Amino acid sequence: MIRERAVPDLIEAELAPGPIANEQAAIDEDIRARAETFFHPSGTCRMGSDPTAVVDPRLRVIGLQGLRVADASIMPAALNACTHAPTMMIGEKAAAMIAEDA
Repeated sequence: MIRERAVPDLIEAELAPGPIANEQAAIDEDIRARAETFFHPSGTCRMGSDPTAVVDPRLRVIGLQGLRVADASIMPAALNACTHAPTMMIGEKAAAMIAEDA
């Protein structure tokens, strides 16, 4: 529990890991039980022109007709940033390519 002088009056109860977790082992166990990843999956349907690509540069799935992929899965490499804006751009570009091809 937080024991700073200015804080105890504001705390009703410790929610996690709880008052019983007074030893490092209990704290470690709580972290392992509740820890999750918050990464943004991408690159699972890689775009490119080489034999390992799944999607061509116009977002068409290689080997299938009438199917395109327009999400973060087409990114050839993982980003070191949030994927929201690039994914929105992919959607905008996909819409333009589909309109061009229609």
